[in-house]
Amino acid sequence: MAPPISARIDDKAERKKYLKSVEKELMQRFRGELENLSISQGQVLVKLISRQTGKNCFGIIQELKGGFSAVVWQSVALLFSNNLKREYDPLDRDRDIEAIVQEIELQAYYYHMYRQQQAQR
Repeated sequence: MAPPISARIDDKAERKKYLKSVEKELMQRFRGELENLSISQGQVLVKLISRQTGKNCFGIIQELKGGFSAVVWQSVALLFSNNLKREYDPLDRDRDIEAIVQEIELQAYYYHMYRQQQAQR
């Protein structure tokens, strides 16, 4: 898997400019949805991000925004009973979420296969 484009930009100023533009785009797209999450929905989102990226959210923030920002966001998360440093654990603590995600992925797979069969007829 290739590293993200931000990791391939050598010039610090260009990298910062690129990350700011991506952050602005993401904020425009998701701001309303993210602001209206409940505490438990936020906790699930953090777990799903960790699941999909293989990194904890603290590490992602630290990499993209710096250590100070990561500590600030970790402090906010702790106020809401969340922990950005926690790794996703599909076999124990997060097995219920893992089962739901696998069920959704399986349904999507079967739906895709069904659509292919219908197209071949």
